[in-house]
Amino acid sequence: MISRDDILHAADGDLGGPLYRTLARLTRLGFQLLATASQPDDWTRAHGGPDDALLGPQSIRKRLADAGGQMDGIYYVPRSLFTQKRNREQALRDIMKRYAIDAGHCHLFSSSVKFVEAAAELGIHAVPLEQDQQLIQELTDLLKNQ
Repeated sequence: MISRDDILHAADGDLGGPLYRTLARLTRLGFQLLATASQPDDWTRAHGGPDDALLGPQSIRKRLADAGGQMDGIYYVPRSLFTQKRNREQALRDIMKRYAIDAGHCHLFSSSVKFVEAAAELGIHAVPLEQDQQLIQELTDLLKNQ
């Protein structure tokens, strides 16, 4: 699981090619890739809507496919001022149930400290991201450990 925003930030500039090639390699090895994003306040089919980064013509999905990989899904985490922690935990449980995978086989990479904390509490291998290059390094390390 990788935050949509972290993928987009890491893919800016010269890092895009290496990032998508590394992600593609992981998916060809059997890793499932799920992008996570906050649920939009307004769902629209108009160009420039919240799904463009994931599904549009220059989207993460398209760029990953061009590199020979695939994105298995997109999970929109509900937002709520008062139930944010519960939403994060429930989203992670739901993801594991939908993909029939236990926490010990999940990896989460996110710049959201609270999302990382929620994942770690559930036993997911969770890595807080502090810079764009770190995502590529973490994914490369994951490849090396296979």
